[in-house]
Amino acid sequence: MNALPTLADETEAELVRADQEMHDQFGPDERTWTSGQRRDYFLALDAARIEAGWVEAS
Repeated sequence: MNALPTLADETEAELVRADQEMHDQFGPDERTWTSGQRRDYFLALDAARIEAGWVEAS
């Protein structure tokens, strides 16, 4: 039986995608990233959460 994807499933998939994209771009070892690359990484994770629907309009 196939269950519908939940918000958590969609968010996890977006976070995994963003994480892999950034590691492909900047390299596998986060310790070697510059501060700008780390900033871009965290911004990409934030964007992935937004894309998955975490933001609720007030």
